[in-house]
Amino acid sequence: MTYPWFFPDDLPSLFPSTPVSEDTRLACRLLEQMQREPLLRHERICIEVQDRVVILEGSVSSAGVRAHAHALVWGRAEVRDVSNRLRLRDE
Repeated sequence: MTYPWFFPDDLPSLFPSTPVSEDTRLACRLLEQMQREPLLRHERICIEVQDRVVILEGSVSSAGVRAHAHALVWGRAEVRDVSNRLRLRDE
């Protein structure tokens, strides 16, 4: 015997109903840009944006990678400031 499956009237949405902030959009664009960079693709970098100030945290493999991530973020016109808290993995 089969039983009918009824859905509740107000299913939770799969997509957020509130608008996404500009800071969130900027963080996503920066993440996508870093994913396309061969030097940064496999690094452990966390990106947070607060009022157009980008905070980079995590651990990277070299000072050159740290500088490259910083320069990439500063290259965006909508970035007001960068707080580079990236550490070298050996520290």
